Amino acid sequence: METMARGKGREKYFEKVREKNKSIPDEVLRILLRQKYHIAGEHSAAKICHWTHSVLTGGIGCYKSKFYGIASHRCIQCTPVLLFCNHACVFCWRIMPEKSLKFEDMPAKHFKWDEPEKIADWIVEAQKSIISGYGGNPKVDKRRYEEALNPLHVALSLTGEPVIYPHLERLIEEFHKRKMTTFLVTNGTFPERIEKWKTYPTQLYVSMVAPNEEVYRKAIRPKSPMLWRKYLKMLELMPKISQKTRTVLRMTLTRGVNDSDLEGYARQIMVAQPHYVEVKSMVYVGGARLPQRGLSLSSMLTIEEVEKIAQQLAQMTGYIISDKHELSRVVLLCKDKEAEKNRMKIWRENLMP
Repeated sequence: METMARGKGREKYFEKVREKNKSIPDEVLRILLRQKYHIAGEHSAAKICHWTHSVLTGGIGCYKSKFYGIASHRCIQCTPVLLFCNHACVFCWRIMPEKSLKFEDMPAKHFKWDEPEKIADWIVEAQKSIISGYGGNPKVDKRRYEEALNPLHVALSLTGEPVIYPHLERLIEEFHKRKMTTFLVTNGTFPERIEKWKTYPTQLYVSMVAPNEEVYRKAIRPKSPMLWRKYLKMLELMPKISQKTRTVLRMTLTRGVNDSDLEGYARQIMVAQPHYVEVKSMVYVGGARLPQRGLSLSSMLTIEEVEKIAQQLAQMTGYIISDKHELSRVVLLCKDKEAEKNRMKIWRENLMP
């Protein structure tokens, strides 16, 4: 009886979400809801972050907390492009716009982009709804719970390629109007859009996931082979963007896939000159475990291996090894002493728990 009740409850919730969203296919929507995505409008979503849960229940924060000083329990993990991406990275753990590794499965018929003002409101409300579920948890500190209900950071990185959303700059502005910091993760394939922005995120991440074009085509499986050139253009733009906001190149290393040719990575770092470089192992969870991806648990690098690669890149580029987050298997490189000094800068008072 209890199982039947839960089944009816899930179906009722599905129908409730279905009434508000017309673009996501039923099968995909059911998967998203099972994975605890909170759908916001036609193409956006928020989802509880592992590290938000960790801090709320008395654990440690994420690497962004350790490296840059954000409050993990007050950060929203979200996306304005739930099912839209022009990459199909073999190591991606998130749900991708494909069933059989095809881009054609993305919902595009009868589709209209939501306005950024509405998306910002929906995502904040979705986060509050997520956090409200912790109100009765005895492990949750009351003060942190109340703080979490007032989020301060937005990580536009949950899934998809955010810059595909044509009004992303306005969405960033909307969050800034709400006195929230923004962390945007892009794969760098839309330099022509980003170059025109007047408002940049608080911190701009560009994914550096292949040392050369050959690895890029094989491991990242771009929608078009021309995207490599666009990515290189983005790297060329980054020194100028770094004068306007904080910039990061973020690596996702997978054993035997994209962990070779460190000279290629070093050249990209020297072109982009970001404030920070995050050297990180992939994580063997979610979609990365699909048999057709060809990966295994051993595809992950140990923190010691990540540290060794970081040391090599530091020697090649002159960047400084500054910190590490062992559970995330990530090491932070800083461009220079000034970047290292400023990495823990607090954008608003009393952010830290």
